[in-house]
Amino acid sequence: MFVAPEGESAGSQSFHLSAKNVTVRFGEVTALDHFTANVPRGTVGLLGPNGAGKSTFIKASLGLLELDDGSIRVGSLDSRHQSLAIRDEVGYMPEHDCLLQSMNAVELVAYLAQISGMGRRDSMQRSHEVLDFVGIDEERYRLIKSYSTGMKQKVKLAQAIVHDPSLLFLDEPTSGMDPQGREEMLDLVRRIGSSEKTVIVSSHILQEVERVCDYVVIISSGKLIRAGETLALVAGEEGVHSLTIRGDSKAIADYVGALGELCEVLRKTGEGDRQTTLLLRGCGDGRAIFRLAAEGGVQVRSYRPETLDLEEVFLRAFKRGESNGN
Repeated sequence: MFVAPEGESAGSQSFHLSAKNVTVRFGEVTALDHFTANVPRGTVGLLGPNGAGKSTFIKASLGLLELDDGSIRVGSLDSRHQSLAIRDEVGYMPEHDCLLQSMNAVELVAYLAQISGMGRRDSMQRSHEVLDFVGIDEERYRLIKSYSTGMKQKVKLAQAIVHDPSLLFLDEPTSGMDPQGREEMLDLVRRIGSSEKTVIVSSHILQEVERVCDYVVIISSGKLIRAGETLALVAGEEGVHSLTIRGDSKAIADYVGALGELCEVLRKTGEGDRQTTLLLRGCGDGRAIFRLAAEGGVQVRSYRPETLDLEEVFLRAFKRGESNGN
């Protein structure tokens, strides 16, 4: 049976892939613009809108594109001069349907293992091991054209790991899968990422990225606009708090006005006729917040440090990139 060994989290390990001041141009279009990023070991989310430069970054890392400037290293290997050695260490799970429909899973995965350099006997044994790992049982002997979308996704993952690569690129790994299938796929991604491997996940489902990725890299217009450990990114800005209050409309209006004299009111959101949530910066230890509430007849329902989801992190980073002229 194929078992991904346990390992340290991404944040505690050295960088596996590093790009420094990378520029890639296609004629007058600059796809990567002095792009600098460090990707640690573990499970990493690669995020960005369409045309942001994600695919260009992946291709450049594999030495498939000529760099106009800068450098990329995968482990100790340089993408300009050691691209073939890098590709030996890479597994790729594409989003689109690329499987040979006239083969069964065992034959296909073993065939791709041989293309990666394995002998026939070893490739067949390894094919069975990775198909066991991804959860393809007796169906492995059926033709792939009879498979469901979820089964095809699992076979694509199996062929990506069959040669035991140290670096995996997974493009929309849960695409087209039902809820149970998505949970199974995310569990597999977590298990692989807990080993010494680096798993780079490109997905538009940000909730899934937040669940499985230890680290996130956000690209916009060919530039890095945000990167960091997922837990740190969703922790919110230091010194910013969320305050939820209840009261009549006049009391709330007066209270918000008084708060504005003490700290910065970043956002006000109504959650009903009598309940309002405020996003505040610079309110100190919060004692004045509660004092003013008691004086004004307003009930404080919650006061806590700001927390975000990855979608909000992405939107803020993208807007920041636009405001910086990216």
